[in-house]
Amino acid sequence: MARNRIIYQSEALFAGQKTNTNITDAHTDIGDGDPSTAHIKQIHRVQSANYAFNISRSDVNQFGELAAIDRVVLDTPTVSLDFSYLLSNFENEARLGFHVDQLNAGYANLTSALSGMLSKTADERNYFIQTSKEGQDAVGESDADRLGGLASTIGIGNGFITSYSTEASVGGFPTVSIAAEGMNMLFQTGVVDVANPAINRVDGSTPNTKIKLPTVSGSAGSADEASGILAISTLRPGDITMKFAENDGTSAFNGGEYGLGGAKLPTAAGDTTNSANIQSYNISFDLGRTPIQRLGNRFAFAREIDFPVNVSLSVDAIMTDLTTGNLNDLIDCDKSYNVEIELKGITGSACDSDKTTVCKYILKDVKPDAQSYSSSIGDNKTVTLDFSAQIGGPNQTDVGLFMQGVTQTNSADLTGPTFTVSQIASAGAGGFSNSTTGDFLFSFTEPIFDANSNDLVGSDFRIAFNQNNDAQNAGGLVSAGTIVNSIDDKVFLLRAPESNTNKMVVGTIITGFMAAATYKDAQGNQIGATGTHAQTSTITAGFEY
Repeated sequence: MARNRIIYQSEALFAGQKTNTNITDAHTDIGDGDPSTAHIKQIHRVQSANYAFNISRSDVNQFGELAAIDRVVLDTPTVSLDFSYLLSNFENEARLGFHVDQLNAGYANLTSALSGMLSKTADERNYFIQTSKEGQDAVGESDADRLGGLASTIGIGNGFITSYSTEASVGGFPTVSIAAEGMNMLFQTGVVDVANPAINRVDGSTPNTKIKLPTVSGSAGSADEASGILAISTLRPGDITMKFAENDGTSAFNGGEYGLGGAKLPTAAGDTTNSANIQSYNISFDLGRTPIQRLGNRFAFAREIDFPVNVSLSVDAIMTDLTTGNLNDLIDCDKSYNVEIELKGITGSACDSDKTTVCKYILKDVKPDAQSYSSSIGDNKTVTLDFSAQIGGPNQTDVGLFMQGVTQTNSADLTGPTFTVSQIASAGAGGFSNSTTGDFLFSFTEPIFDANSNDLVGSDFRIAFNQNNDAQNAGGLVSAGTIVNSIDDKVFLLRAPESNTNKMVVGTIITGFMAAATYKDAQGNQIGATGTHAQTSTITAGFEY
């Protein structure tokens, strides 16, 4: 049945992972046999996507005729693509070619976010927009509809990112906006064996290769991961911290405070005492592209970045206290600053207070450009502060824009959970109203799941009894019992089988065990390390049932 309209539920945006020299090769949904290396990957949390093409024509006129005898295309047609998405992690950035460092990477050893684009290893790529059957979500679309010709594909070939901006404000979600330019646009029915939209930039020919779009997913996490850090819906303005530090030339983020007179800004430690009340920030840069043409080529054979590339930071705030300073002093002593913007997210239960750093934007060697103040009757006095820095080369670590955060290959943390084990000394203790004297309490440092990301069950826990300090495991390794209650997948209350109660006497050493290879946190880190997945506790009172 023909579509009557298309709305957002039926669309999905993808970015090709093959770049530059192999952009005209076949693109598949499972890479070279491994889905994790798919040649095409989805962009998640998309809020808008706009695309268009523009053809510039030159008139051919001659004496004797008013109208042009022809209108010839001399310049390469320009295809534009711009889209925006909610910031929930840095997986989209990684898929678009930006370099994202691990969160534990040393401050002095960060790699420029644009290193792959500057070195031309992650610059040019194809983009795809899938449109599913009318009235049907693209997420969870059946193979019959997806592969049966009811879906369609728009492909944009030879795309280059031309701008990036990210912003967050009080009362709104952090968002990212991206613009790209391509050289070709393809419209085709289906999502399998669709023609590759890339072109050979020398002669303008189209490759005889095909693409296959992956199945649309609801988040950047693995297919079986319904929760966890890559499944966070979005980040929130209340979990954003901004830090400003004077660039003292050292390899640490620990310089003095922002020292220009006027608005007071947060310190290097994130202290906002008496500082201006920041309402929003915006980070942006443009990657202007100049097409390079030559005789014998129908298309521009290269689209090179115009340098220098400046990254801008704009901060809006409600004024509080003023700092002392003289603008005239800046002429003789022009300082630069480092800025860190940290965004955290909830990785456990929605009601859990534990938050993990998900994204960090770091700007090094930024200099103040402007301060603008506004005051009127009925409104708070506000200030806008503008900063800028230049993007450094791929190997420069002391200037430019850097990203640290969570992607599919970057965990929020690199260590697995640890735990302690104890016994309930009296009914209702341990934070559980239904606990009973002698119950076991396994307390983990973070939410824990089994190898398939499922909740734990009683059989996952083991107890060894070492009565009267005899040799370890003298009492045998047995089941800890059944789970009576739990809190946020972190604290588990287990009730021992009645057959084990005779071992619970004063002086008994109990040891709690987990199988290290089969249990993990929300980031996929396995519990402990070999030999460290056991904890002991000594019974200080006898428990009889």
